[in-house]
Amino acid sequence: KFYKVVEEEPDEEADPETISEPDASTKMNRYSCGECGRQYATSSNLSRHKQTHRSLDSQSAKKCMTCGKAYVSMPALAMHLLTHKLAHSCGVCGKQFSRPWLLQGHLRSHTGEKPYGCAHCGKAFADRSNLRAHMQTHSGDKNFSCPQCHKTFALKSYLNKHQETACLVWDDRAKKAQKAETVTVHAETQTITVD
Repeated sequence: KFYKVVEEEPDEEADPETISEPDASTKMNRYSCGECGRQYATSSNLSRHKQTHRSLDSQSAKKCMTCGKAYVSMPALAMHLLTHKLAHSCGVCGKQFSRPWLLQGHLRSHTGEKPYGCAHCGKAFADRSNLRAHMQTHSGDKNFSCPQCHKTFALKSYLNKHQETACLVWDDRAKKAQKAETVTVHAETQTITVD
């Protein structure tokens, strides 16, 4: 079997009359993956997780008849198949999308609507995924460091953007300063012979 139900055993020394019903926190994560040990609150979540252990080369892998991409589960394949059927079209620019929620998010690029606001700083975003990425900037975890200026970032994408813009300007200034020093040094060491 791929999973087992993990039951919590009552403390043997505790008085049985004082043991109460388990609260929501002990009911969470009752289903455990036999391969990696990850735990899930529901059997369906565990079942979905177990599919990630399948190999794309196995006979149980599902392949797209249109492009040949392989997926570990039928739901994943079904989601992929929608990408071949772009049934949702933007009335403004004509761009097509496979899912209505993708079109809805795209429409915000035309309206400028930003309904997802950060609870910490108030910065607003057009979609929830960008807000989630932004929320990481408020955590103490900034594991991505710029090799030029040593500024740290919570997301690798923010570091990349920094290197393409801010540090690029910094790098150009450093190169210009270095070039000016080189020119000055050469001017000082030149010997002029006058007849």
